[in-house]
Amino acid sequence: MTAFVVVVGFSVAAAAGTLVRWRVSTALGPGGTLMVNVAGAFVLGLLAATSGAAATIIGTAGLGALTTVSGILPESARLSRASPALALGYVSLTITGATIAAYVGLALA
Repeated sequence: MTAFVVVVGFSVAAAAGTLVRWRVSTALGPGGTLMVNVAGAFVLGLLAATSGAAATIIGTAGLGALTTVSGILPESARLSRASPALALGYVSLTITGATIAAYVGLALA
């Protein structure tokens, strides 16, 4: 792949990941952010067994933009206003769910 193709692919993947996360999070709130983080971790687990520029672009740009701590933090801050325990549960569920999903993705790859 040429450098231009890599840059364009990286840009498109990052934009797509960002848009998907924004749309799902806007539509579903904290549950949407949780869902994209767990799903992204699963796909990243699947991709971990592959190599090449396409896997790097999709994993780094696409899934990096889709799954992000910057999505978890505002959601947990909003939830903490209602209940600190709810916010703690949300963060714990996100981390645990994403870890299990990545493990399953790796196992299936």
